[in-house]
Amino acid sequence: MGLFSSNNPKEKQHSGILGAFSVDVIKWEPEFDQEASIIAHKYEYEDFPNGSYLIVGPSQMAVFTNNMNAGNSLGDDGTGASQLTTFMGPCKIKLETGDSRFAPFRNLSHALTGGESAFHSTVYFINTTYMNELSWGTQAPVVVTDPEEDVNVHVRAFGLFGVHIEQIDTSRAEMQARKFLQKVVGTRADYTRDELISFMRARILEYVPDLLGKQIIREQISVLKISAYLSEFSKAIYTSLIEHFDSFGLTLDNFSFHNINVPDEDLRIINEAKIQRKKNRIEAEGVAAKMDIESAARARMREREGYTYQQEHSFNVMQAAAENEGTSSGFMGAGMGLGMGFGVGGAFGANMSSIAQNSIAGTPVAPHPAPAADQKICSHCGTKNAAGVKFCSNCGEMFPAAESVCPDCGAKLIPGAKFCSNCGHRLSLTCPSCGTELMPGAKFCAECGTKI
Repeated sequence: MGLFSSNNPKEKQHSGILGAFSVDVIKWEPEFDQEASIIAHKYEYEDFPNGSYLIVGPSQMAVFTNNMNAGNSLGDDGTGASQLTTFMGPCKIKLETGDSRFAPFRNLSHALTGGESAFHSTVYFINTTYMNELSWGTQAPVVVTDPEEDVNVHVRAFGLFGVHIEQIDTSRAEMQARKFLQKVVGTRADYTRDELISFMRARILEYVPDLLGKQIIREQISVLKISAYLSEFSKAIYTSLIEHFDSFGLTLDNFSFHNINVPDEDLRIINEAKIQRKKNRIEAEGVAAKMDIESAARARMREREGYTYQQEHSFNVMQAAAENEGTSSGFMGAGMGLGMGFGVGGAFGANMSSIAQNSIAGTPVAPHPAPAADQKICSHCGTKNAAGVKFCSNCGEMFPAAESVCPDCGAKLIPGAKFCSNCGHRLSLTCPSCGTELMPGAKFCAECGTKI
């Protein structure tokens, strides 16, 4: 190697004195389709002379690395890190590499390092063209639980996405280019469009299945209705993927689902579960409607015949007790037989009425004392209410006006009656001597003093 020659093939075309003062012109202009599909290209020559020109095209970004300021192991101010500068196209830049442009001096310094330059420099070109309408799809179905039918289904998803490497926003472009070269391109001389698409699809499929499953469960959307929510799903997952792509120096422009489906076998299972659930609901509604109709018919019948549900149930309880072959039944029959003559039936009837009321409330069948004087019991549902209210607090039934009842058996009294029509109890006492009406429990007549 002579003093006036160069190792750079582009400089070898110069000879003599012209080769002594040489600079390089660094540019990358893809001419063929194969070259145009390259996203990142490391310029084939390195170690450029000082003053070389870097030309960057309109849709390109150039990253210039140069370790002009080398450090050392003693830990002085030099760090040993390369200078890294990003240039946005279109532009023409004169490079400061530290390597002499005068061939004799440059070759002499290279000879001291075995022919290698002590001022190592390289240039990477990055294609910043927007890449849209890129397709993606799940390679394996995503297993999720249908939130409506509670069955496992295998969901498959397909869609489109688009990315670019930032160039316009200069505040972010340099950092994005560094991340892209370090995390995606690495040491490759050429990184193609197909390689980048494969890389991005892998990142999408790393996150989308999990995000899709969570979105279905969070929104409680059946897979049979999911086609109506493709836009909402696309926006939600696009937002989640932006930060993930940004960590690789890529800007995600768009992300969308154009189809989310399940196999025919899963659809059959879902439809069968849906049909069965609908049948069960219709049957339950039919039974409830039938019960409502029967209850309404019985209520109208009781209204026409002048008694309440509680009274009807009391009648049934007493009838069942009367038909019982046990001792209590015999005693009840005897009491009913003697009731008109001696009032035993009336007292026993009141006792059995109490038993009937207890049976309605679901308590053990046993006599219980009459309700407190400050309470009203609804004749429709049996709820206890405070004295003085006009309507039941549970069912809204209107309470009838206060009526006179027999103090012995509790039966309703005919206005002006002197004896109870149910048990024959005498309702008012008069003095046998003067006929004056006596107060209940009186032992002497207040008018004539006759002992009662």
